[in-house]
Amino acid sequence: MKIAAVAAVLFLAVGAVVFVYASSQNSFKASDDEQQMGMQTFFNSNVTMPRSYVKHTVQMPANGLQRLKWFLQNATTSTVQGKVVSEFKGMLALDTDSGQIRLLLPKDWTVDNQVVGRPTLFNGTFASPGESMTVKVLKSDVFSNANFSINVMIGYEAINATGTRAYAVLPFNIQPSS
Repeated sequence: MKIAAVAAVLFLAVGAVVFVYASSQNSFKASDDEQQMGMQTFFNSNVTMPRSYVKHTVQMPANGLQRLKWFLQNATTSTVQGKVVSEFKGMLALDTDSGQIRLLLPKDWTVDNQVVGRPTLFNGTFASPGESMTVKVLKSDVFSNANFSINVMIGYEAINATGTRAYAVLPFNIQPSS
């Protein structure tokens, strides 16, 4: 039973790493259309596990659009506050009161009237390592048991220490309910 749970968790963690890796590879060498294809490739992957490994985990649908729909239906808005550790391959690491948190970041952001890439956003222009910031995220819980949980967070708004806001350039709007 423990082996099955560990295998399921490893499967989910590898899936998250594949998602981040595919997104980061596409962001450096792809056009906007190809960038969207990278996310579709992740959501369309048909990785399956034996039923015995996943009977105690959340089942994600196999089709890519179904996976995206599942993520969005299970997502909640949340706020993460902490100090910037680093930005690497589409992930932002923040040091928070409860430990280090990693967030997925979209490729492009608007700051004031400019569009900048995520590496530029965190190279000292908007925020640098050690500086405090707040990031609004979509958070979806992938797995949870009595010992730990795994979730995926995608940032859509960032606020640096001076109060400057950056908004992710996305093909949809996120409007939290009041």
